[in-house]
Amino acid sequence: MKKDYCTLLLEGIKEGDQIGGPYQLAKIFSKSLKSNNGFNEDDLRRRYLDWWASDAFDTGPTYASVFNKIQKGMDAKLAVKKVHEEFGFNTSGCGPVHRATPLAGKFTIPTNQLISIARKEAKITHFDEDAGNGSAIVIMICRYLLEGRSFKDAENLVSNNENLKESWIKLQNAKLQPDGYIFNVIHSALYFITENKS
Repeated sequence: MKKDYCTLLLEGIKEGDQIGGPYQLAKIFSKSLKSNNGFNEDDLRRRYLDWWASDAFDTGPTYASVFNKIQKGMDAKLAVKKVHEEFGFNTSGCGPVHRATPLAGKFTIPTNQLISIARKEAKITHFDEDAGNGSAIVIMICRYLLEGRSFKDAENLVSNNENLKESWIKLQNAKLQPDGYIFNVIHSALYFITENKS
């Protein structure tokens, strides 16, 4: 029987999610991927908005601000830009990577398309390029691991990817701190993976 990697990734997110918002968003994204047999930006945005309009929680301030504006009638892409301006041009949070990880498990989407899709998905809420590039880094590492590569090989492949080299340098210069900045979050996660002795 063929493995459902999207579901496996969702189970992993659920295991580590202490409040539940990232898991709910990842589940929404996974359902959209399955329904459309791939990435459909309009469908995904509608699903995110439906959740926001019903019982959304733990979304993060960027998501909340963007969908609040969309719900009030603002054009979706304009809402993303407006929030970026209102937040002092700082929408480089980790929200997109929390919700987009199931993308790595959708094997009908070729590996060479994942970076572009991760960036598009992030732009649904986060205008800052770092958010999309950080999301792409995690998705690519996950895809390589699901393909059977070692963690070290996955890191090497991502760090040498022409589309992610600059972001990988930012990641290497990031800090071990819980401030929500995408590269600090990934840096911290990778630190705990490599330093884990259990």
